[in-house]
Amino acid sequence: MPCSVINAQSALAGTAPTASSWLILLHQGAWGDRPVDTLVPRQLHLWAQEHDCKILLARTPQHAPTYPNNTYWISDGGDQLRQGTLTTNGLPELGGAHLCGQMLLICTNGKRDQCCATFGRDLISECAKSLSPEQFTRILECSHLGGHRFAPTGLWLPRNLALGRLDAASVQRLLADQTVDSRYVRGSTSLSPAQQVIQAHLWPVAAEFRSSAAVGNEIEFEVGIGEETETFMVEQTVAQQVTSCGAEQKQSTTFRLVGRS
Repeated sequence: MPCSVINAQSALAGTAPTASSWLILLHQGAWGDRPVDTLVPRQLHLWAQEHDCKILLARTPQHAPTYPNNTYWISDGGDQLRQGTLTTNGLPELGGAHLCGQMLLICTNGKRDQCCATFGRDLISECAKSLSPEQFTRILECSHLGGHRFAPTGLWLPRNLALGRLDAASVQRLLADQTVDSRYVRGSTSLSPAQQVIQAHLWPVAAEFRSSAAVGNEIEFEVGIGEETETFMVEQTVAQQVTSCGAEQKQSTTFRLVGRS
């Protein structure tokens, strides 16, 4: 049984990968199992480390307009997504990058997990039929995002918001209105998993994390919500889960909201 079917009732909140910034590299060819490890040159890995970025590979969906070779995008989680072309030495030159519109990356890295191949590609096919041509140009296929048990998974740039269990209607709403329902929210990648749980609980209201303290297996957060400050308790536990297709159960750390005052 596909891992995303086994985990159909598992909570999404608190499962986003963590990264303060993302460097997206265009690679139109085949990817393989771990493409970032095998296809990205060492100097780009070093550059990403120096700039506190996590790398993803991306390609345009079939029949969509393509980009020039060596195109990259960089997103730091703010309001701006920048697009540029790698220099002759194979590195980004941020000064030459220009601002561009929002993008939605959808994981289709089937060599890593079958759910991404099946559900990610099916979603893109549905979007090709239901979205306007301009909206469809905002979609890229991407390499492994983590959380294939929540496929179809996506990363919304420049918000750096990880999403799961997407459907064509939610994608259309996101690209048309820049809004997304909380039931698709895994969390912002700039936040810790425990903070992501609170973020998803409050979504779309913004949360300002002011302080935190560990209390046994719980974490207490002081969170600003508008002009008010509230206290949230998030419990950290270990559970047995099937996290990939064909894999045995393994221990995974989970987070859930247990208190608000």
